[in-house]
Amino acid sequence: MEKLKIAIIRNGLNATNDDLFCSICEDPVMSELCIPFVYDSGDQETAFRNLDEGNVKALVLTSNIEPTKRPAGSVEIVVTEKTNFMLITKEPTAEDIVKFRDILERDFNLSSPRIAIIQESPMQYPDLASQITTEQGINTYGPYTTEKIQAEEAVCHFDGVIVADGEHLLQRLITDSPQEAPVRYFAGTKSVITTVFRPVHIDEAGDGLADVSRLTHPIYTAIDIIRNRAFYDEARQNILPKLFRDKHEERKQNEAPQANTNNDNTEQAL
Repeated sequence: MEKLKIAIIRNGLNATNDDLFCSICEDPVMSELCIPFVYDSGDQETAFRNLDEGNVKALVLTSNIEPTKRPAGSVEIVVTEKTNFMLITKEPTAEDIVKFRDILERDFNLSSPRIAIIQESPMQYPDLASQITTEQGINTYGPYTTEKIQAEEAVCHFDGVIVADGEHLLQRLITDSPQEAPVRYFAGTKSVITTVFRPVHIDEAGDGLADVSRLTHPIYTAIDIIRNRAFYDEARQNILPKLFRDKHEERKQNEAPQANTNNDNTEQAL
């Protein structure tokens, strides 16, 4: 299995930071999957340029990405152990749901994903979920309020959740655990960029060593997305030849040479 080149932009410079990144890069599992290229925060331009030029397959940041650095046309997905949250600032449309479905299938290898809509304010089109289910064949549910979906403990029942009123609702939905730290992923574009959910601050006392999963999970998420995309695209490139043949067309093609042969034989007989 080919090792992937992953660019990692670290936040801050100190001895503890260096030791932590060394331990991550030298981890046997990590070194088996990828070749990490660590950049200091001052070298962001170089890292982004290498991503654009294809010199690295993905970019991982240990701090929140600047708005100007986000890929144009991307949507923010927060990846958690329970589900994947898509953040939007408006009421979702059919196009949003279709795009989210495509992301879940290609980037996360989820076939026929179940999608829920969470929106606190009344929706202008409250029947959108049932309409999408009927017309597009996408399993869509809601709208739910945060209180209702938490009371029913239903978040884990969905592969994707569209959060329509911003990040303040997401904070209420996510329970952070050290084993599976949330990851921000900017989806819907050619680039693969992930960041930590919250900035990781590492000080000289070494307190940041407890946050190692917050740094490794964005890397593993990026690797999974790259491999899922490759598998998805490969499965759709080599389409098998059409198994059903039109017998009528085949008969017409066979009759033409046969007619010519008969004419030749007739001429020879004369």
